[in-house]
Amino acid sequence: MLIFMKRIILIVLYVGSLTLLTACGENGNDAEAKAESKPGSANKEQAASSTGKLFDREITKQPCDLLTPDAVAVVAGVEASAIEQRKMASMCLFSWEDGNASIGLLRTDKTVEAARKRFENSYANQSGEEVAEAAAQINARIEKQKDEGKTDVNPEHAKAVTGAFSDRFSEGFQFEDIPGLGDISRFEITKTETELGGKTLVSYANSLNVLTGNLKFTVSFSRDGEPKLYRDESIALAEAALRSLPN
Repeated sequence: MLIFMKRIILIVLYVGSLTLLTACGENGNDAEAKAESKPGSANKEQAASSTGKLFDREITKQPCDLLTPDAVAVVAGVEASAIEQRKMASMCLFSWEDGNASIGLLRTDKTVEAARKRFENSYANQSGEEVAEAAAQINARIEKQKDEGKTDVNPEHAKAVTGAFSDRFSEGFQFEDIPGLGDISRFEITKTETELGGKTLVSYANSLNVLTGNLKFTVSFSRDGEPKLYRDESIALAEAALRSLPN
């Protein structure tokens, strides 16, 4: 049985509507953060280089302080004036004529150790079979809670949502370690294909997850046109964000 899905699916009923949250473990509780991580997922050199820095939780509320339009412009190869910036919830979003970037999903834990365990659980490779198994566990949990009168969620609706999720990520989730960036960094290279209007749309996750001390954040970069991985650009954005952190 899986201890913890990389993409935790939480199905909650709010005034009769079904909501799906897939925030890469961002909604996990402290017990989950203490769960045993999947073996072989950590980079030993990175694990040994922890800064031990403890950041205040307030830093998670100001993502736009960590990444500026000037920094994004350098990576995008455009003038800073061409970058449009806006904040949405815990995300700072940037866009220009042919691309976009972001920083967000900031989180702090009480200790560096808890942050590391949460990170390693959230961003470890996972097969399609594991995704399907986790979805089945969620469906079984909802069925049980429904029988016990502890939820109003319709089990059939839940199965539709988890089924769509499992289908979309039938190949699972794949990450690459990025040595020397923060304490641990993992670039998600997951590829998905979606059928729409008789065409197959291909996309890559292109999200770089970085842990430094007890702080985790995620950056992303993409351009219009043919789907591809933007590893170098994402690393450059993460480096700019790390330089912006308070000493």
